[in-house]
Amino acid sequence: MVARVDRAVYSMEIPEIFRLFDTSEMGLSPEKVTLLRSQFGSNELKKEKEGSLISLFLSQFKDFLIVILLVATAISLILKEIIDAIAIIAIVLLAVILGFYQEYNAEKAIESLKKISAPVAKVMRSGKEQKIPASDLVPGDILVLEAGDIVPADCRIIEAFSLKIDEASLTGESVPVEKTAKSLKNNLRVADQLNMAFLSTIITYGKGKAIVTNTGMLTELGKIAKSLKAAKETQTPLQRKYRQMAQQIGYAVLLLVFIVFIAAGLRGGSQLGELFLFSLSLAVAAVPSSLPAIVTIGLSLGTRILAKKNMIIKRLPAAESLGSVTIICSDKTGTLTKNEMTITNLFFNDSTIEISGSGYEPQGSFTRSGKKVSSEELELPLRIGYLCNSAQLVYEKKWEIIGDPTEGSLIVLARKGNLSLKNYSKVFELPFDSERKCMSVVYTHAKRMEAYVKGAPDLLLDSCSKIIIKGKVRNLTAKDKSTILSMNKSYAGNALRVLALAYKPVTSKRFTLDSIERDLIFVGLVGMIDPPRLEVKDAVAQCKSAGIQVMVITGDYPLTAQAIAQEIGLFEKGDLVLHGDDIDAMSDEELTRKINQVRIISRALPIQKSRIVDALQRSGHIVAMTGDGVNDAPALKKADVGIAMGVTGTDVAKEVSKATLVDDNFATIVNAVGEGRNIYDKIIKSTQYLLSCNSGEIVTVFISILLNFPLPLMPLQILLMNILTDGLPALGLGVEPSDPDVMSRKPRNPAEKPITSHMIAIILTFGLTMAIGTLYLFNQYYRDDLRLAQTIAFTTLVMFEMFAVFGSRSLRAFAKLNPFSNIWLLGAVLSSVLIQCAVIYLQPLQPIFGTVPLALSHWIEILVVSGIGFFVMEFSKLFVHKLHPIR
Repeated sequence: MVARVDRAVYSMEIPEIFRLFDTSEMGLSPEKVTLLRSQFGSNELKKEKEGSLISLFLSQFKDFLIVILLVATAISLILKEIIDAIAIIAIVLLAVILGFYQEYNAEKAIESLKKISAPVAKVMRSGKEQKIPASDLVPGDILVLEAGDIVPADCRIIEAFSLKIDEASLTGESVPVEKTAKSLKNNLRVADQLNMAFLSTIITYGKGKAIVTNTGMLTELGKIAKSLKAAKETQTPLQRKYRQMAQQIGYAVLLLVFIVFIAAGLRGGSQLGELFLFSLSLAVAAVPSSLPAIVTIGLSLGTRILAKKNMIIKRLPAAESLGSVTIICSDKTGTLTKNEMTITNLFFNDSTIEISGSGYEPQGSFTRSGKKVSSEELELPLRIGYLCNSAQLVYEKKWEIIGDPTEGSLIVLARKGNLSLKNYSKVFELPFDSERKCMSVVYTHAKRMEAYVKGAPDLLLDSCSKIIIKGKVRNLTAKDKSTILSMNKSYAGNALRVLALAYKPVTSKRFTLDSIERDLIFVGLVGMIDPPRLEVKDAVAQCKSAGIQVMVITGDYPLTAQAIAQEIGLFEKGDLVLHGDDIDAMSDEELTRKINQVRIISRALPIQKSRIVDALQRSGHIVAMTGDGVNDAPALKKADVGIAMGVTGTDVAKEVSKATLVDDNFATIVNAVGEGRNIYDKIIKSTQYLLSCNSGEIVTVFISILLNFPLPLMPLQILLMNILTDGLPALGLGVEPSDPDVMSRKPRNPAEKPITSHMIAIILTFGLTMAIGTLYLFNQYYRDDLRLAQTIAFTTLVMFEMFAVFGSRSLRAFAKLNPFSNIWLLGAVLSSVLIQCAVIYLQPLQPIFGTVPLALSHWIEILVVSGIGFFVMEFSKLFVHKLHPIR
């Protein structure tokens, strides 16, 4: 049994840990393993039981608009309109199947967590080293750790030989962490527990041994799995607004049809039964049945466009959600920056040399005070950095580093100087050590032997007794040390990671620590940073013009994050920088009050990221959150739009996210926001168009009843308009190019309903104009020939709708007048007109739809009257938007 303790294992001495877990360096016995496994179970992440596929499928029918469409289907069957019933039910099935498919694929995160766990582990048991399945590990097992291994459980390190572990997927730390076996103080965050190794992290360098402290769901990864299950996925803004829209439409339809029926009933007479059936037809027509298909097609087309812009959308509503975003919470490393450590400054010969070029591409120049410096002058520091190194620079489609990125930057520096090092042979190496904080190598060349050393400036400087300046070696003075330390502080203050370089001639072949790393000759300092991507500064500026806030949430240190933020124009006076510990110290209420001033949160833990998302959402924000690691998964799931990194992202992050960023580039997110806004615009344009047309049909019938006119339309004519003649052009609006001002507007109010008061004003204005124009022509003919009058009214309504679709191409008045700029829309309008002509002039269709042929004079009257609709819609937009400007 493992005893309960009040202190964390990382704060204990090694003998104390052995006693706690009742183990030793020899490992556990088989009997003890069996006992512990019965107590703790398998070292696996558990998956919750899933609901049945049938219940998941049936849940899709809860959507309000789907219910309305099902009622419309039933009404169509009552009216024996089989074709219309089939068309509506096909639309319903399309929406239901799409929703089912999305939700079925949404919950695979725990499986992905299990995939990244180590399949095997090397352990000591009964004094023998053996390989076992990682699932068989129990607390107290002694692990053998080597470079390249995936850590198979949470464990306390008891031996460390130059051990480095990549913990980026868990903590967000951008570089491998140096590990130690020494005990540490209590109450440390996961990222600061330097004597612990955690499940799923990767050993990049060195070797060691460790005691397993936690397995399965008790590991840090297991805690994230639990929080992932607990985190409720946030509905997208479109899903929320679509539900609101369905309710608005449903209630309006029921009210209007009820009013029409009551008004018709007051007329009395034998027409009541006919008017009842007519009201049912009107109910079917009033529901914009093509809207779900239009939304689905619009989102699908949007996702294709976004895919071409390096944003893969996993769930269709997320395509529009990007356009709703009011704040982007972005990681720093690899998203705002290149994730390619780059040396920008070299302190050598008592002066600073600036190095151009960014990332791993070995192109750049050396300047001092604006004047070019030859690479020959810099041969010594370049040589030291290149030879005292374990990394490699390779080219596979792009320049990449194999090994530690800090060491890689020194390789790139040497290649920028075209350094040629032939006939240099390594004879000895002292690997990097967390206590010495330096690395040394010994090389022979032309019968000379030299030691090259790099390491932490303050410690390495203590090992130097001389300095080389302009080719001359002299004693290192106190003034020299002061200058070097001052420069080191200056570099660090600018968020540069600093290394010192030194060397010495070696005569003895008895290589010891003292013979190599004592009485060194100081050469210089190199300052490096992960530089921001070139396009990010413009992207941040674009966010500001679009009214979108940007927050950096990173596992890196505050100074580094702030320096990058200032360089890209993100950080301004009055903005706050919070540390992860600051978040812990705040209540939810205090965090919510301050969150709008925060621009940077450094050293953030997984649970803190989720709290940040909660605080932002409580403040009314629509949150886009980027992430790549396991630690990001709960926050990615909770955010309105979780965006996983495509290059560096773990499978877990990709599973819970609604979108994946193919190139890990912040600028791509901003481009995607513009497309997301365009998608929403197109949905609103289509909705406004369909409701304008449907309202025109209803108002036409309502006024005709009030005026005691005969019915101007037959039921089947109404249904034909609803399914085909206004449905096809609405689909054409789905491919409308974006408005030029789409990224200069402020984000729309997340609380605003999709059908706003000013949209209702436009809809009713156009609907009333449509009704008056139609009934004006109907009144000219119905006393002489009712079928001719009904045909003219039917055709007038259709042509009103064709002019209306051209007026619906932009939310702004008279903004898009060229009909050829959207060929798909033009084709849809022509198709609708041809369908109308077929219904009027083809003899077999005339008795079905109650139509008669129209003369040219009739068409002239129809086009003149219906053409007024275009100008009414444009001027109504002009008037309404003058009172309610588009933000």
